[in-house]
Formats: sequence, C-alpha cells, structure tokens
Amino acid sequence: MAVLYPSPEWCEEWKKAINHSPAVAETGKNWGVDFNGSWLFELQPGGGLEKTCFIYLDAKNGKCTEARTIHDPSEVNPGFYAVGSYADYKEVVKGKKDFIEGVMQGVFKIKGDISKIMRHAKFIRAVANSISTFEATYLPLSPPLAGAEERQGN
Repeated sequence: MAVLYPSPEWCEEWKKAINHSPAVAETGKNWGVDFNGSWLFELQPGGGLEKTCFIYLDAKNGKCTEARTIHDPSEVNPGFYAVGSYADYKEVVKGKKDFIEGVMQGVFKIKGDISKIMRHAKFIRAVANSISTFEATYLPLSPPLAGAEERQGN
C-alpha cells in the first residue's frame, strides 16, 4: 500500500526500509558514533507542498532509531540540517535523483560537518536509496489561480 510523502506513515515506512537494508547496516557501522548523526530535512513549498515541512531522522550504528515529521525545528537538535524544495526531495524519494550528487551540486543546502558526510557517503547513499524501496504517493500540484492565463496573456 502506498503512503503519502511526506507524512508520519511515510516516515514509519522509511524507518522500516532503513532497518531492513543490508547496505545501510553494512555501511553505517560507524555512523553517529561519537558524533550526532541525526538529520533534519526541511522541505520547502512548491510542487504541491503548500507550507514548509520538516522530517527528522535519527540513525546510529547502521540503524534508524527515529523517523518522524515535526512542526517546529527547535523540537530537535540535529547534527545535520538539509534544506531543499519538495520537488527536488521528491525526485530522491522516487529514486530519480542522487542525494549526495544533489548536495555536491548545491540542490540541497547542508549545515553540518560535510567531511563526515563525504567520509560516510556510501551510508548516506544507502539511506537515501532505501527511500525508493517502498511505494509512495505524492502531493498533487496546486491548480493555477483562476484567471492566471488571462493575466499572462494566454
């Protein structure tokens, strides 16, 4: 059964996917050891998302301990903070875009120790790839405002 991205149900499915991934378990043995390995993803509006949404992910030793939506970023103290548009994150969720490449290209803005991300790139990629192992549905694009065509001269 498909779950809506983003939603609490989607976060729960992502947590399960991470914890059932041999690649995550193998590459994440040292992730979050002696440093804060949690992430906060800020999904900015557009592409169907009407207001900013936050997803918190905590991982350590190759396991996800928590994945949830939050309303206020001050609820958590992440080691890493990633900002991007819903449309760009959706491409990662669909398996069409590589998260690490998006970081390197500036599609996703990151706060945190980039050297840790690069040192653990295989783990980060395995976590990102786990997203596309279960079925998701996406927010519909908002209909254009009434009269938009006339204002644009179409």
